Parts: sequence; structure tokens; C-alpha cells
Amino acid sequence: MKKFARLLSAMVYQNIIIIIAVGVIRVIFGDYGWWYNETITEIVNPVYHTLLPVLIAYTGGKLVGGQRGATVAAIAVFGLTLSSTVPAILGAMIIGPLLGWVMKKVDQLMIKRLPGVGYELLIGNVLASFIAIISTLFCFLYVGELFSAGVEFSLNFLESIVNSSLLPLAAIIVEPAKVLFFNNIINFGMLAPLGIHQVNELGKSIFFLIESNPGPGLGILIAYWLKTKGEQRKGAKIATSIHFFGGIHEVYFPYVLMKPRLIIPLILGGMAGIFSFQSFNVGLVAISSPGSIFPVVGLAPKEDMIFVLLGVLLSALVSFIGSYFLLENVSDSPSVKDTKDTINDFYQVTESGSLPTRGESRFEKAEQMNEQATMELKGTTIDSIYFVCEAGIGSSAMGAAMLRKRLQEANLDISVVNSSIDDISPSADLIICHERLLPTVKRIAPDTNYYPLQTFTDMKDYKELVERLV
Repeated sequence: MKKFARLLSAMVYQNIIIIIAVGVIRVIFGDYGWWYNETITEIVNPVYHTLLPVLIAYTGGKLVGGQRGATVAAIAVFGLTLSSTVPAILGAMIIGPLLGWVMKKVDQLMIKRLPGVGYELLIGNVLASFIAIISTLFCFLYVGELFSAGVEFSLNFLESIVNSSLLPLAAIIVEPAKVLFFNNIINFGMLAPLGIHQVNELGKSIFFLIESNPGPGLGILIAYWLKTKGEQRKGAKIATSIHFFGGIHEVYFPYVLMKPRLIIPLILGGMAGIFSFQSFNVGLVAISSPGSIFPVVGLAPKEDMIFVLLGVLLSALVSFIGSYFLLENVSDSPSVKDTKDTINDFYQVTESGSLPTRGESRFEKAEQMNEQATMELKGTTIDSIYFVCEAGIGSSAMGAAMLRKRLQEANLDISVVNSSIDDISPSADLIICHERLLPTVKRIAPDTNYYPLQTFTDMKDYKELVERLV
């Protein structure tokens, strides 16, 4: 289920440029825009109704079934868009991967059952065309009408929730899920499709503000900044800027994971923000990616900008007050370094249950786990480093940029690439990830060196890594 959810989010964020571009057109020339222009806004509906669903289906088909799966999915969803009275984005997110899977299975079966060498291209093209014709006609004649009725019913149901007192309760699910690194799945896989449909009806959507609101995380980080000292305070200061202005929310997740009780003010801050957005009837015209304060406010209609900013600040204030008091005894708790050493020891446990001595390398080689839990990478050439996160677009991009800069300063010519978990290349010599993702990374790339991090803003980790690479 988690893999499928990552697939849904990948289909949206790989086409996020289109969604943001249409949003900018709406914010400038739309019904709530600065300079209303009916001619220019005629671009919007064809994009939402045709281009975006077809591209999302194409992306889903390619991720599952390669190029042939992508092509079949695209033409089938094009048939769906011709008969659907609403944007077929949700339909594309289902049909795209489904047809990609069908084409993948057909290709596998074809390889086993071919009558002889030389018929691959002929039989492959005939089968793909046949599947494309059947799926397109089926979507055009039957699925479009049924899908439209289902979406209309769902939108009416969601509208009743948006206008009720229940919507702030969404923070009870959204905020803990974000901290567990499900943020991209929630934002791109769930809220974004709902928001796009609502924008098509109302011109703006509150769903674009629920996950992307930087206020709750800002309150947590400011509380850490004021209540801690030394390196921990310096890290919180850096994380505050990256989170609020850079929009990389993942930087505050480790701070909550170190103090799980902070999930309470985080939820309360999220609820306060949603309640404020709901009370002032505000929303964004497109998904905010990344969740920086600049696109969050910039993608709001001009009449909503001040109220969106007010909601963000209110959620930050509520989160800060709760976090400040819960962090009252933070100096009595283990330091970040102690916590990090404990976690590193956990990852370095051998099958016999013994622990390595303190100070041993954090690098691991999975294929040697039976004999030795750690290795120093002596004599190993590292030419390619993959910095990995769930989606490959937020914290991994930031971490890769920070590491790239450190490597340049050390005159090390090593390629550093940011990637999602599902796109790790077999050529990777070293994989860097958050410690929570390490078990998943090990399953995907079992024969690679690993370097888990507890936070992405602790400069000591990058310094240690570069020293070992040198």
C-alpha cells in the first residue's frame, strides 16, 4: 500500500510544473486575479480537462509498464476526458498504473510464448494496439459518465465537510503522518487531486493549504531554537530558515521524532491553521510545492493573501507555545549526539546481537552483515552517491546540494544525485538517507554502502562523511 501511495504521489509531482503554471495564470488573470483576462484564462480548462489527465496517466503507465504502458494509458485516458464532464485526474491516477501493469504482464507473457525469433515487433505492436483500442473505447463509452457521477458525488460530500466543523480534525491524521515522512504521499497523492477538482469548481481550494502550511513546523523549530544551546540550537536555526523560506518541511520531522510529545502542539497548530483558513474562506489556486511561505502566500488570490498569512502565523504561534512548555526540561534529556550514537549502534548490531564499540564507522555493507556489521570503506572507490528521500524532491535535494558543496571544498570529484527510494540506481556506490528509511533502502539496494542521518541539517554528519571519503 505504501508503494502504491508513492506511485500516486509520483504521478502528480512529476507533473507539478503544469499545475503550478496554471495556478500562476489563475492568480494573475483568473476570477480572483490581479488583472482579470477572460481570453488568457481560456487556457486553464483544456489543461485541467485534457492535458493534465493524459500526462498523469502517461506518467503512471511509464512508471509501471515502461514506454508501451505509458502510451496505452495516455490514449485510454484521452478517451475518458472526451466523455467526462469533470477533470479526469483521479481517473487517470487509477487507469494509468493499471494499464501500465497490464502491458507489463502482456509483454512478459509474449516473451515466453513467441512462436519464433523475428516476430517480437509485429506481435508486440498488434497486442499493444488491440489493448489501446479496447481500453480507449471502454473509457469513452462507459467509464467517463460513471466517473463524472462519482466525482460529482464526492465533491458534494467534500464540500459539506469543508463547510462543517470537522475539517480541522484532519490535522489529527495529517500532522503525525507528515512527521513519519508520508508528507508527499498525503500532499501529492491525496490532497492535490481533491484540490484540483475543487479549484475547477470554485477557483481556489483549502486542500492546498492543509499539508503545505509551514506554520506548525515553524513553531516547533523556533521553540527548539530558543530552548536549546550549542550545536543543537545552531541546527534548529538553520532548519528554521530552510523550512519556512525554503519549504523543505522534512527538516523539522527529526526534531519531533526525538521528542514524540511534540506531536501534540503540532496537531493543535495544524488545527488552528485549518480553522483560520476555513473561517476566512481562503484557499490557493494551485498546489504549493515546495511548502515555502512564498508560494503559499503567492498562490493565494489577492483578497486571501493576508488571511492565508494570518492562518500560517496563528498555527505557528499555537505550535510554538505548546512546544516551548513541553521542551522545558530539554537540557535534562540526552543530547542530539547521544541520541544519534544510540541509533547508529542499533543499525550496527550484528546477527549475533553484539554491538560495535563507540566511534566505529556508520557505513555498512549489507552483503557482509553475517561476518562484519561495519566497514571503513578502505580501498573502496566511491564515484556515485545517491541522497534518498521518499519522493526525491525535498530533503534529498537539499541534502545533496549541501553535500555537493562540501565535496567541492574538499576537491573530491564525486557525483551526488538526489533520488526517490524507488529510483535508486544500481550504479550507486553509497546511499545516504534518513535513518527511518534505512530498512526500506536496504531491501531495494541490498549490496550498497549506507550512511543514515538523523537530521539533514547537522553539519557534523556531512563533515564526518567527507573526511571518510577523503
